[in-house]
Amino acid sequence: METTSKQNTLIDLPEHARLWVYQSDRPFTKEEMVALEINLKNFIHGWAAHGNQLNAAFEILYDRFIILAVDERQAMASGCSIDSSVGLIRQIETQYQVNLLDKSQVAYLNNDTLEIIPFNKAKGAIGEGKIKKDTIIFNNAVASVGEWKNSWKQPAADSWMSRFFL
Repeated sequence: METTSKQNTLIDLPEHARLWVYQSDRPFTKEEMVALEINLKNFIHGWAAHGNQLNAAFEILYDRFIILAVDERQAMASGCSIDSSVGLIRQIETQYQVNLLDKSQVAYLNNDTLEIIPFNKAKGAIGEGKIKKDTIIFNNAVASVGEWKNSWKQPAADSWMSRFFL
């Protein structure tokens, strides 16, 4: 009887699972997405901390976000295992000529199109009407699967941008 290993998704992990969001400064192409899926699956299957396999998952969303998560009930993500995930992200940056570690970019949905602007232009985008109170903003500071489910995407008026609405 043949058994197949099931690939976890973020939804499969408990709400307390640690999570990291990496936002690309450009969309990945279809070809890059296929290669990234393979690369990330291989990484997740081999991701370990002190010799213990980590119960982890990843998602690539909106062709721009790489999200990694790990359920630390099975094994804690150690400094070395976290460093290996950042090493993977740096490798992806080099291979695909993208920036995934720049936290100075704000992503939002304009209708169904993902837009990215520099953080220091957010107030101006509100003033110009590009970002409204109900515009969906991506909160990449979420640190758990539960936070990701509940507040990764939020209306601008409910986000850190609320101070710019009078």
